[in-house]
Amino acid sequence: MYKELVITNSHGLHARPAAELVEQISSFDAGVQIEVGEKTANAASIMSLLALGAGPGNTARVTSKGPDAEAALEAVVAILTADS
Repeated sequence: MYKELVITNSHGLHARPAAELVEQISSFDAGVQIEVGEKTANAASIMSLLALGAGPGNTARVTSKGPDAEAALEAVVAILTADS
């Protein structure tokens, strides 16, 4: 399953939101990939997420597979669109 969204978190996908995302993803039985532009990141890897260089206003495509795919996708969307 996948979802496209605009990153509205004021920090984008930088250190704090990326760390929160990795922590959340580790609690799910799902593989999650995030694509921004030409780059793709494994959402379970903070270095991979930071390498995206994703900021507010960027469009992200989030793909999730596995038994907890829907819950993992919802968690990613919540973090990327949080008002922080």
